[in-house]
Amino acid sequence: MKYSKALFAATACAWITLYGASALAAAQVFDGNQDEPKTNYGDIIFFNSKGEKICSLSVPETKKTFDFSESSQSCENNKVASFTLQGIPSATLIYFHENQTCSDGKYNNNFFVKLKTVKQPTSWVTPPNPPMPVMNFNDFKKKKAGDLIPDRNIRVDDQWEGSEFANKDWDERISCVYIERSQPVK
Repeated sequence: MKYSKALFAATACAWITLYGASALAAAQVFDGNQDEPKTNYGDIIFFNSKGEKICSLSVPETKKTFDFSESSQSCENNKVASFTLQGIPSATLIYFHENQTCSDGKYNNNFFVKLKTVKQPTSWVTPPNPPMPVMNFNDFKKKKAGDLIPDRNIRVDDQWEGSEFANKDWDERISCVYIERSQPVK
């Protein structure tokens, strides 16, 4: 009788242990129907002419155009004067445009600057940089394609300044931002 009780107890313990282990393993399997956690690919933080943070854009998984004239945007049209980068992947393209369509048109009434990050990750809030280094859009007026910006880990891919902006500030004139994250090789 004692033998059968011991055998029953051992069998019950084995079943409970196996059931618990299989339940744990099943809980860890991704079945494709569950939501995957969102990944942060970094942020572009914008400031007004007084140096106050006014909005930010998160780097998308692939690419996205942000038209600041749309009411759905967190950034307002013609309000940003400077920016900083935080945790941006290498080879991310960031284009700043004066016009709302993000046009690359080299017209007299247009300007744009196209940047590419060159370090993984590109972050201006970590040493050796000061606590919150920023770049004003006017800093790009005298840059040309191929220029590497010292201590910022960005390269100018292209830049255009139409004749109507030759003697005007670029600060507080940005209307559209295009961001394209470099896709990992699979």
